[in-house]
Amino acid sequence: MIKLVAIDIDGTLVNEEKVVTPKVHQAIQTAIDQGVKIVLCTGRPMEGIRPYLEELGLQNEEDYVISHNGACITRTDSHEVVEEVPLQLADLRELYEFGKNFPADICTLNEEDFLLLVEDPQTASISKRMSDESDTVNMKLDLVTIDDLNEHSQLLKLLYVGAKEELDVIEAAIPADYRDRFYIVRSQDFLIEVMVKGINKGTALEKLAKHLGFTMDEVMAIGDGENDYEMIHAAGLGVVMANGTKRLLTIANQVTLSNQEDGVAHAFEKWIFR
Repeated sequence: MIKLVAIDIDGTLVNEEKVVTPKVHQAIQTAIDQGVKIVLCTGRPMEGIRPYLEELGLQNEEDYVISHNGACITRTDSHEVVEEVPLQLADLRELYEFGKNFPADICTLNEEDFLLLVEDPQTASISKRMSDESDTVNMKLDLVTIDDLNEHSQLLKLLYVGAKEELDVIEAAIPADYRDRFYIVRSQDFLIEVMVKGINKGTALEKLAKHLGFTMDEVMAIGDGENDYEMIHAAGLGVVMANGTKRLLTIANQVTLSNQEDGVAHAFEKWIFR
């Protein structure tokens, strides 16, 4: 019996207009009424998740959210941070030095700060893509240099953001040892995310399930992107959206409809409601 459902946001919970459809909303409310725990599990920071938590009523006692692809687990009613795993300053410097040789933007963030790393904040400008990303996560984008960061910055991930062709080049150039030392995922065509090794949605979901007293056999996870791979693999029932990546579809226990066809609601109807 499924007691906990982890749901990705972009490409899964919401449609292409970033909207939770009435059918998906109702399915989630019905599941909550039946005692099923719902956890949003996303690459977004808290500010980019908050509107959906409010809309879905996921801010009650013992409600949690997994943000930054698993780098942070937060209790939503009290905002207590259960776990937070930041990158080391030396690693941020190294990742920046590597990335600055390419045309893509480089940014880093935690739950309070969204920082665009530039050589000179006085002359640098914000691209439309970064402006759009700032709107998506509901956070003001500040321009800083790598030297403005310090050991207390507690930044959870670094992002390379750019056109698909630009990120294709960066992805191909990433040194092999980076793959051994960091968790690196191409979560969108325009986005490469880098976090602490061993930190991902799957490890965070396992920790949260244990914290709540659930076995992984009692967990369903729904996702569509490469950053959902570990979560889908870890869950007792891994459900992939029809719009999911080819790699993700290869490990799906089940496949639901796309995010444009109320796929989350379809998954609940087939595998939660009895």
